[in-house]
Amino acid sequence: MVRITSAKLIKKKRSVFYRISAWLHLWLGLISGIVVVIVSLTGAALTFEEEWRYLFQPYQHAESQGRSFLPPSVLADSVKKAYQLPGVSAVMYRGKDRSAVVPWYRDRANLLVNYVDPYTGKALYSQRLNDDFFRMMIVGHYELWLPRKIGKPVVAYSTLIFVITLITGMVLWWPKKWTKRSRDQSFLIRFKASFKRLNYDLHNVLGFYSLLVALVLALTGMVYGMEWFNNAVYWTASGGKKAEFTRVMSDTTLTPLNDQVEEDLLYARLQKTQVNLEDEHATIGYPRGDSGTWILTVNPKPGTRYLETTQQFEQHSLKLLQADIPYARANGGEQAMRINYDLHVGSIGGITTKIIAFLVCMISASLPITGLIIWLGKKKKAKKKAVS
Repeated sequence: MVRITSAKLIKKKRSVFYRISAWLHLWLGLISGIVVVIVSLTGAALTFEEEWRYLFQPYQHAESQGRSFLPPSVLADSVKKAYQLPGVSAVMYRGKDRSAVVPWYRDRANLLVNYVDPYTGKALYSQRLNDDFFRMMIVGHYELWLPRKIGKPVVAYSTLIFVITLITGMVLWWPKKWTKRSRDQSFLIRFKASFKRLNYDLHNVLGFYSLLVALVLALTGMVYGMEWFNNAVYWTASGGKKAEFTRVMSDTTLTPLNDQVEEDLLYARLQKTQVNLEDEHATIGYPRGDSGTWILTVNPKPGTRYLETTQQFEQHSLKLLQADIPYARANGGEQAMRINYDLHVGSIGGITTKIIAFLVCMISASLPITGLIIWLGKKKKAKKKAVS
């Protein structure tokens, strides 16, 4: 008698848990649906940004023909002269047979991206960043083309809601009994079935197959959108440490080093290291203001960011003020922060993981739509029953 009562109690608890999950899945999905669709589609558009640029933008290319890269001052002067600019923000070397990028940043609304041949110094193309298609996709992905104070939290908390719907969706997907029929219904899409059944399978089965990757994409996105979540991830991964940020500044009383060009001296230092600029990416960032620092960034694995390291040098003296700890020696929190971007965009494993990320983004965009169709169908059915 006790066993029967216990079994009934467990069954009742499961039923209550299922109904709560179903309620959350429905209403949270309806609340966040439009945002999830936009964020997922813009994410898909951004997945192969570099590949699309390389294929369709001729100014991304430069032919080496056995020549070496010109020093940064030459590339900077070429861009300033060609486009009548008062200065530049950085010189970015992007590897063999790729143009260098020399941006100029005045404020958020005025950022020019300038391309120059690193072998000849010839200016190739200049574009206002806000006019770039992929830039528009990033803004939509991050803040829905709304003012940042509004759009950013809307995207972040809609992503959190999406995470909850993924988890509740898994609860609803889980078969009550593992039979051949239930396995077929859970793992297979019947393309020859009725539209209603096909739509259900597209929602249910594709949602299951994309679950883990969709969770990774969503959670890594929340790191950028929520400061508290970012801090929580760092604290957990580092074993209870808090992220520390130390701002370094140049001594404003120093004077320039004779007539020597400071960016070229940094470039010469870079050449003396084991960095191979034909295979790696390197950026020399110019100081902003009298107390700003030179920023030297090196990425030994282009296409990803987690191995990227940054050094800051004092103006005029070129004294090393701060340097990143190599990825392998960083604490767990720092490693989590560095690898977060590569996990989020799918670049961590090269083209294979990018394809997976793209497909999951497309599936994620479809889930609110197929889910809405299921709900409307049930609502229509319920209305017919009420009338009869």
